[in-house]
Amino acid sequence: MRLYEFIISKGKLSLSHLRELKSKRGFTEDTITKNRLISGGKYLLEIEKELFSEFKQEELFESGICISDGKNIQISPTLLEDKIIIPYLDKNNECYYLRVHKLGLKGIPIEIYQLRNLTEKGIILTEGEFKAMAAQQLGIPAIAIPGISSFSDKHLPKLLGVLNENSVKEICVIFDNENKSDPKLPNYKENPAHRHDTQYYAYYMARILNKEGFRTRIGTLPESWQYKGKIDLDTALAQGKTKEDIQSVIEQSLDPTEYLKSLPSEVATLISKRMARRYFKESIKIEFNRYVATRRRGKSEWQEPISNFIVKIIATHETPEGIIREVVFVNQFGEYSSSFSLEAVDMSGVDSFKTFCLSKGNFIWRGNAEDLANIWEPLFLEDDGRHIIEPDHIGWIESEKMWLFGNVAVKGKEEMRPDKNHIFWTEKRGLKPLALGVTSGRMTISEGIPYLNLGESPSLTEIRSYLGETIGDMQANACLGWMAAVMFLEDVFDLYGCFPFLFITGRRGSGKSTIAEWLMNFYGLENAGKMAADTTPVGLQRYLAYYSSLPVFVDEYRNVKQVTYKNGFLRNVYNRQSAGKGIKSDFGVREAKIRGTLLISGEETPEDNALLTRCIVVAITEKSRKINHFNWFMANRIKFSVHVLNVLRNKDNHLQKFIKILNEGKEYMTGQKLDDRTAINYAIVAAGYAVLFGESVDFAKWITTEAQRVRQDYQKEQAVEVFLDDLIYLKTTKAINDEYWDVDGDKIYLYFHGLYNAWAKEYIKIRGEQAFKASSIRDYLKEETGYLDCHVNHRIGDGTKSCVVFDYDESPDNLKNLTAHTRTNCAQSQIDGNHND
Repeated sequence: MRLYEFIISKGKLSLSHLRELKSKRGFTEDTITKNRLISGGKYLLEIEKELFSEFKQEELFESGICISDGKNIQISPTLLEDKIIIPYLDKNNECYYLRVHKLGLKGIPIEIYQLRNLTEKGIILTEGEFKAMAAQQLGIPAIAIPGISSFSDKHLPKLLGVLNENSVKEICVIFDNENKSDPKLPNYKENPAHRHDTQYYAYYMARILNKEGFRTRIGTLPESWQYKGKIDLDTALAQGKTKEDIQSVIEQSLDPTEYLKSLPSEVATLISKRMARRYFKESIKIEFNRYVATRRRGKSEWQEPISNFIVKIIATHETPEGIIREVVFVNQFGEYSSSFSLEAVDMSGVDSFKTFCLSKGNFIWRGNAEDLANIWEPLFLEDDGRHIIEPDHIGWIESEKMWLFGNVAVKGKEEMRPDKNHIFWTEKRGLKPLALGVTSGRMTISEGIPYLNLGESPSLTEIRSYLGETIGDMQANACLGWMAAVMFLEDVFDLYGCFPFLFITGRRGSGKSTIAEWLMNFYGLENAGKMAADTTPVGLQRYLAYYSSLPVFVDEYRNVKQVTYKNGFLRNVYNRQSAGKGIKSDFGVREAKIRGTLLISGEETPEDNALLTRCIVVAITEKSRKINHFNWFMANRIKFSVHVLNVLRNKDNHLQKFIKILNEGKEYMTGQKLDDRTAINYAIVAAGYAVLFGESVDFAKWITTEAQRVRQDYQKEQAVEVFLDDLIYLKTTKAINDEYWDVDGDKIYLYFHGLYNAWAKEYIKIRGEQAFKASSIRDYLKEETGYLDCHVNHRIGDGTKSCVVFDYDESPDNLKNLTAHTRTNCAQSQIDGNHND
């Protein structure tokens, strides 16, 4: 157009724009000159008189070069902006269209950039004029469409016409490659549906062009080229990429089907839904914010309004109870309702939906069941992927591979904050933490969501020092080591399938419960412990399911019936052996998940040896206390959780060290003749300590000595030890005597059946529960040192009895103590006999 040529001939390129084109776009002066680029600006006002005298008003308005304010004619303000003006050139190098960078002239349809480039059978199709210029500079023919959505819809015929007229056969679609999922990047989109428009239009455009007979493929610029989360052809040129680099992208391009398969599954699903929605044939229309159904009877057809509103789905919530949709209603006057939850039961039937609508305001539904289904189907296809998961737990979310708290989430190296609705948005979906409501007995307790401190805190060294002066240095190290190790709970389970509990014990008033609460503060938990006697196993299970890879604090453990009947459940937490719950159907159970671990406090440790061996026991005593720092801890405890956050921020770096110390510690302790369970338990604490403070020889020695001491204590608590110690008690009280055993030479003979029956009766009387089975005790005796045989007939007292036989010298001390008087008598009798002889 002559008018556009006039503007270009009078225009000039500013020095700042020239520098920008060279540095930011990588253009040479030859490229800039050949493409006749000029700058917009107020200097163009100088040519107004000449422009008005040269061209008729109709031409000026039709070209978009000028506008009218109702009184006067003037140059379009768009041309007066300090932006680059891009001429669209035909094969004769004449300008047929003008466009200000990223701005069109008012009322002028967009065009294809540019006809001059259509000289080859194969081209690149890109978005934006500078991208096409970059490809052309490298010697690769390219055209650009300034608006991919427009050219895939109403302007598509124009594009097809141009391609056919110029005999184009092969097309490689190369649009920008941009990361819109990272909130740290400039083009982040909160809504997941708005992050993949480029991929959708690339796929859609390639499919359309293939159907029109063009061989079309999709090329993707490498993510490794991205700068600030984005790469396009002109940025690649500015980076120094060559013709060979871009040719490599073309050679690796995919046809539309292959391209869709190559995308992440959630992106491919979103694109497939948008495609289905584009081709969906609706039987219900929307007119003036009302649903209108087409009715037919015979040859008659008419339109019938079936509502005075339309539904918009804002978000889809995936809750433990099922899918709940957050919706708004828009009435025929364009007024929006407040948002509310729409459950499946309210959507499924005409009557239930009609009632639901009326309960939300003056919203009337007149449609039938088929109409109702016909409004849901297109709405579901419009689902933008803005799904919000409301997980039934907090802490480690396995399905998302992330840590979730009330105010912060950590996924690998990425740290997220919630939006104003308390939702964390990831690449795939949103997550909204939920508080836990637990009904235990007659009480319903609401558990607060843990929040981590994002600010300053006393240093770990200061905390360790003050805690050491309060409960003892090594005891403090053990508590803090266990606290840090909890953050690696999932990794420990992957290796060994278990994780120890921390058991803090001490006399009443020693501060054991307070110490436990301070440790819970590291996880952003401020609630007091769950009382061991009052909290039901079901309540505990729900806490342990909710706090994933976090501790649950159980306070006031005692060896009384109200508590000990839960020991079996508590033992199973160590290995995450979940309880099974019956379901309504005739067959099957529902698994009750265990995701957390236990921090227990009590005046006495468990008599249940199996539970005790699952615990790291830390004793709080007055003699270990140098200074009472109670006030300091109470003033600072809510700040401690920043240290757990710091562990999570650097967990990938810590993990290798943690696993190394854990494995080395476990191997060393088993070499010290400790059993695997004890070795693993204490090695876990040592590894957690090393993550926080580095390796310590003194603490390593202490933890090994402590493990050996605990192992000895455990052995005393084993069933056979209880059995033999109780027999000594029964002997002392004269409930049994040497008619139950005999020492003959170097052998001990135990009348096992009689001893077991006497012991079992006393066991029930004292402990209020059934004794270990006779077969179990007999088997345990076989594992004791000095064991020789069982079921050996031997004369004891007035008759022959079936006996278990031990070598006296090799037998355990408590067995020697039980039979000591008999051996003395036996030896004395032998001396007396020799004397008489």
